[in-house]
Amino acid sequence: MKNIISIFALGFIVLIMIFITTNYIKISSSNNSTAKSLSIKIDSLKKKYMLLDKRYSDEIYFSLNDNQEALAYFNNIEVDSIVPFIRDQLYDKNFDNNTDFFIPVSNINNKYFINKVKILNHKWIIADFSNGNRWGEMWIEYHFNENEINFYIKDYFLY
Repeated sequence: MKNIISIFALGFIVLIMIFITTNYIKISSSNNSTAKSLSIKIDSLKKKYMLLDKRYSDEIYFSLNDNQEALAYFNNIEVDSIVPFIRDQLYDKNFDNNTDFFIPVSNINNKYFINKVKILNHKWIIADFSNGNRWGEMWIEYHFNENEINFYIKDYFLY
């Protein structure tokens, strides 16, 4: 009787070991395939990051924020943050009620507004403008005179 119970116990233990081993193999292969999949995704994301980093570096190359020589030009000007100040001054041109329109293609019936501004350095700005139907871009030169900015449109075009 003891032998029969021992044989059944041993058989039961062997069945449990077989079950545990097969289950472990399935889980392990599933984890390996998941790890390979995640590794491929990580490599893909690293490549995308490198491309975006290069693109960002190229983008800020012509930017006042990243140009130390151009920022040195503003050392004697009493403005907390120069880039927002310049942008605000330029965007204020949208609401100037002068009869002289800042954007040359604007008129009484068809006013164009500045939408986006890129400050390249201590002298030049590129701006996008539109009236809702047509849009264009312009190159603006600017100068500081006693904490006032004077803007001069150098060239523009409509799409």
